[in-house]
Amino acid sequence: MSDTFPRQYARTQRFTLGDPRNVTVSPDGTRVVFARSAAGDDPVNALWVLDTDGPTNTPRRVADPIALLGVGDDSSLPEAERRRRERMREGAAGVTGYACDGRVRMAAFTLSGRLFITDLVAGALDGHDRELDVDGPVFDPVPDPLGTQVAYVCGPSLRVAALDGTSRVVATEPTDDNGLVTWGSAEFVAAEEMGRHRGFWWSPDGTRLAVCRVDNSPVPTWWISDPANPDREPTAVRYPAAGTANADVSLHVVDAAGTGGAPLAITWDRDAYPYLATASWPRPDTILLSVQSRDQRRLRVLTADPSTGATQVLVEDSDEAWVELVPGTP
Repeated sequence: MSDTFPRQYARTQRFTLGDPRNVTVSPDGTRVVFARSAAGDDPVNALWVLDTDGPTNTPRRVADPIALLGVGDDSSLPEAERRRRERMREGAAGVTGYACDGRVRMAAFTLSGRLFITDLVAGALDGHDRELDVDGPVFDPVPDPLGTQVAYVCGPSLRVAALDGTSRVVATEPTDDNGLVTWGSAEFVAAEEMGRHRGFWWSPDGTRLAVCRVDNSPVPTWWISDPANPDREPTAVRYPAAGTANADVSLHVVDAAGTGGAPLAITWDRDAYPYLATASWPRPDTILLSVQSRDQRRLRVLTADPSTGATQVLVEDSDEAWVELVPGTP
């Protein structure tokens, strides 16, 4: 304990290293999945599972970045992942995010922009974690509810990978040469201000996806220079400053096999409610979404028919000052 408090605070990243985070409980209650580092001064997170019906209360490590890559740093992260970690105030390396199938038997995650899956029941100690050699860089991988394939964002496109590593594009903008239109990613306002960090959602049967299309062309360009490296070209950033134009955000249904034709648009009054605050696919015949007005004084919760794209108003809320978005609802 010879270290001063500021040194301890810095070395432990505000006393957060070693704490379990991103906790997921399986529907049957037999597994608790979480990410954490091995100690209070270890900055590299691994993926762990606690078997609640096991003989001991000792969690098992099912994915270790050091064992998988040989290193724990993230020097080759995709830019989208760097932005996500900045927004989440995430300072650790290794497994900082993951997603599971519906039964929480399989998890997908990225390391240095590469896609990995692991069997949460057998565990990595039995050799059941592996890399899927897919087109990348990989961002925000999510298994389908049945655990048979993984959807992920690759640049401006959304792709789906089978567990043998073959992948296909299921949503992209064929005529955009500047990369201003993206599929499957959350726009700046949703990710930074609304807490929605994802831009696609699986159908319960794993055959379709609801996917955000984001057109950033109306958003003004800002230039950010690096004071530590003034010789480098400034970075162009599309930033929707207050009072300026936002990205044009829409929601579409696409076929996970990539053979279902053109995406089906989900329709609502996007002029009056341009913000897509939340979305989910709770039942095969129903998509649930909430939309907000630009001044965020009005909110609607809508149900959408994934076969026709038609929506119906389920709940409306308004306030003369502000309608707060409550995490986890509707």
